[in-house]
Amino acid sequence: MDLSTVFECIDQKELTETVGSLIRIPSHLEVPDQEKEVSAFVAQALNSCGIAVEEQEVTEGRKNVIAKIGGNGAGKSLTLNGHIDTVPPGEGMKQPYVPEIRDGRLYGRGSCDMKGAVGAMMYVLRLIKERGISLEGDLFFTAVVGEETGGTGTRYLTEHGFRTDFAVVGEPTDLKIVTSHKGVCNIKVTVRGRSCHGSVPEQGSNAIVAVSDIIQEIKKQLLPKLKKRTQEHVGSATMNFGMVEGGTKINMVADRCTLQIDRRWIEGETLDMVKSEVEDIAKSVCDRDDGLSSEVQIVLPEGAYFGPLLVPGDHEFTKTVTAALKENGMQISFAGMQGWTDAATLFHSGVPVVVLGPGSIRQAHTDDEYVEVGHLVDAVKCYLSIINEVCGMSEG
Repeated sequence: MDLSTVFECIDQKELTETVGSLIRIPSHLEVPDQEKEVSAFVAQALNSCGIAVEEQEVTEGRKNVIAKIGGNGAGKSLTLNGHIDTVPPGEGMKQPYVPEIRDGRLYGRGSCDMKGAVGAMMYVLRLIKERGISLEGDLFFTAVVGEETGGTGTRYLTEHGFRTDFAVVGEPTDLKIVTSHKGVCNIKVTVRGRSCHGSVPEQGSNAIVAVSDIIQEIKKQLLPKLKKRTQEHVGSATMNFGMVEGGTKINMVADRCTLQIDRRWIEGETLDMVKSEVEDIAKSVCDRDDGLSSEVQIVLPEGAYFGPLLVPGDHEFTKTVTAALKENGMQISFAGMQGWTDAATLFHSGVPVVVLGPGSIRQAHTDDEYVEVGHLVDAVKCYLSIINEVCGMSEG
């Protein structure tokens, strides 16, 4: 189908109003019922356009919204996926829930991450329905809860049998096609020592000093190895020493100290490897003093997939997305993301996926969070182009 006439019907004002309505509804972990109000809004808005909607309760009061425009069975199915939760507003945000357009940018909490993409996806479904466009394959839109707090919503979808042939996750990518990102793993190192009076430290075994030594040995032994391990578009595996807690009183030798590490792992690594590399270093440090012992735990992931995403460049869906955007005059650029997304959950469950959305990750979670209005319009064009290529569109 020639999409030029559909593109001409994109109403920028209606599109930004849709995104603005989402911004006005707080939906983060400090809000009672978190996403309850925004998911109800999404469901009602789509249902009022005659789009079939299912509300899937993930935890009490928190629901994924699954919208569907059915095809005639002759095409492939596609899911547009976006999360409706945000991080809490920063202290510097005076009016986080008042959408404001300035200099071609739409400001507000969630505008970039990722109510901009959610609003664009909703607008796409509404446009298809209102213009009476017919599809050959089924089109789904999943507005999910809990991405910012562990990918709860999309994981619930996949664990309860939701599958389509392909999917697009709308995280902010500057409208670049993202096929690669790192996995996330949180490591907790606990060192136990032997306490004594602070005036005679040589009689004890200081757990804080041991953790300091572990950090230095990791920097010396492990970090150079990580720099040599790379994944396409994202570079090397990384570690961040995020938290250290230890000791009881200033005049006592610390008999306990914990170190928490944010470890971003990549294709070719395993969680067993990630854990054992830290475990070996911690043990070697504690073996220097018979009053010390160590324990290394993987805190996250716990029974869920938080591994890396790497979709091959020659994958059928990657080629399909590239062809769809090129055919409709959209700029083609590939990239990777350092952070983790729900795309990894979908790909791990067997659904080929790309990440593609309006806005830049540099604006996500900031006090001046915004999305370019032009990006929102182009996102609608991108999603329509992919739907046309995958599902098959025709004027009704």
